Amino acid sequence: MDNQDIDLLVQQLRTILLNKPLAKEPRVQSEELETLQDGIFYLADCLAEANGFLDQLRKGNLDTPSPGRHNFLAGSLKELHSALKHLTWQANQVANGDYSQSVDFLGDFSASFNRMIAQLAERESQLKIQSQIQGESVELMKAVMDGLKDWIMVISQESGEVVYSNQSAKQFFEHPTPDQNQCGNYHRFLEFIRHCGREHSENRDFEYHCCESRRTFRIRTYGIQWSGKMACAHIITDVTSEREYQEQIEGLAYTDALTDLYNRRFCLENLEKMLEEGKEFTFCMIDLDGLKYANDNFGHDAGDEYLKTVAQHLLQASRSTDLICRIGGDKFAALFPRCKAPVIVEKMERLDRVLEEESLRFPMSLSYGVVYVDGGERLSAAEVMKLADERMYVLKNMKKAARNSLGGVVMTWVWSKDLETGNEEIDREHRQLLSAVNRLLEACAAGRGQEELNRIVDFLVQYTQTHFAHEEQLQQRYGYPDYQSHHQYHQAFGKAAEDLARRLKEEGGTAQLASRLNKQLVSWLINHIKMEDAKVARYIQKVSESSKSSSN
Repeated sequence: MDNQDIDLLVQQLRTILLNKPLAKEPRVQSEELETLQDGIFYLADCLAEANGFLDQLRKGNLDTPSPGRHNFLAGSLKELHSALKHLTWQANQVANGDYSQSVDFLGDFSASFNRMIAQLAERESQLKIQSQIQGESVELMKAVMDGLKDWIMVISQESGEVVYSNQSAKQFFEHPTPDQNQCGNYHRFLEFIRHCGREHSENRDFEYHCCESRRTFRIRTYGIQWSGKMACAHIITDVTSEREYQEQIEGLAYTDALTDLYNRRFCLENLEKMLEEGKEFTFCMIDLDGLKYANDNFGHDAGDEYLKTVAQHLLQASRSTDLICRIGGDKFAALFPRCKAPVIVEKMERLDRVLEEESLRFPMSLSYGVVYVDGGERLSAAEVMKLADERMYVLKNMKKAARNSLGGVVMTWVWSKDLETGNEEIDREHRQLLSAVNRLLEACAAGRGQEELNRIVDFLVQYTQTHFAHEEQLQQRYGYPDYQSHHQYHQAFGKAAEDLARRLKEEGGTAQLASRLNKQLVSWLINHIKMEDAKVARYIQKVSESSKSSSN
């Protein structure tokens, strides 16, 4: 044998052992060594095929063709290949829920695999039980929610989409039927609910009143997480009956049973509220003349009829914003928002004339006192009521005195300190006015001639016009802020004085006209002096003192 051939074969074996590609050339020269070299080439091919197959297995390519039968080195690899393919199939079966699979051909791996399958089977069993319990709970909860009369809705805060509603809510918002007493515009209702969720994600309570159906709903809103997003759960309850009952209870607490007007409590609460809020209004205290006479002579049924008649007239003469109350016995009170005193005085005088003409089996009339609040005055409710009450009794006493004059008792008016305004010019003219009124009353009571009556009346009308003009000049000079309202007072009085003068000239100085003089002119003049003229005098004094301080 040639040593060179031996070295070649050794070199080729070394190449195989080093797992390197083996070239099929050169060939040995010795015939004796050709078979050995072919064996080496065969071994190299088997190793190369086995290595390639193993490399595919390492990469996880189980679909690669396995080596042929000629490869004596790949037997174990082909068994491993088959085991891995079978294991893969078993894993797929487990993934599909078949936990009956088991492995017994991979040693420790088999034990781990089988334990994993057992754990998965146990976990799935527990999940099924939990799912069943949850499903039953959900069904129970759904049955409970659908059985509720309350409407339950869950609305996404982001999109405003209704993500859940129970059966009651679905019936109302999705499938309303004509025969059901539904709210007329449920689209507006739904938008209101959405608004509640958008503006207030925290827990809040709201109320919605449906004008069409006159139903009231309470909406309780709760912020929640729904499918990982913010949402609002709304529980909607029809509280119409509850509110009606509440209103009935409140009505009993705030309503006079006889007249159905509001009572003293309600009047006082609203008066206090308007004073606190600085609102402009006129408050009027009203007292019925002769209610005791009606009760004593015609029975309490007649007195009740008297009260209800006056209540009805007061309501008819009021606006929707006015508040008419019976505060007890023969007394009523009224609140007139954004209304000046002259308007209310005229309204009360007109109502008094209507009652006199409508008198039942007994005479009907009323006395009143008004207080105007401009919103800037610091008065309590008790002070306003007391002031109005005092002014009302001034008029009431005047009317009593006038009735006495019908029996021959001459009633004269005496100047008193409470009539003083503090302005000497104004007070002097007021005293002259009152003196002229007294002369007229005395002339009527004494039955004096028409010529003297006409002279007194002409003086009274002329002096009244002069006095009012003087007052208004003072107001304009000092910039009195309530000049226009005061001017309206003067116009109303001037009109009444001219009318009375006309009637005195036409009818003479009758006791009836003397009574009307007391009611319409004197009572007005006294109240006007105490209320309005006193305010003017205080204002002029304040401006004068301020001007003196500035000049100094």
